[in-house]
Amino acid sequence: EVTMNVTDRGYEASAATIRAGVPVRLTLTTDNTKGCTRVFTIPNMNITETLDETGTKVVEFIPTKSGRLAYTCGMGMYTGTFTVIN
Repeated sequence: EVTMNVTDRGYEASAATIRAGVPVRLTLTTDNTKGCTRVFTIPNMNITETLDETGTKVVEFIPTKSGRLAYTCGMGMYTGTFTVIN
């Protein structure tokens, strides 16, 4: 389980490392968040979620290979990565 605070200035994840083959339950939390960070994407997993200004949304996925797994806002201005390990 990973929680992520979504702010107007980017993303703050509770974990930077996840395991390949292990399901991830990512809880995205917003609190009066405006702007492009409300469109959260993990391009390599074909995940795109539009978040409410205030609330939570759960995204579940299974990383399939080790390496870096990038996430970004809808405009590509705010980015981050998970390190996927075996």
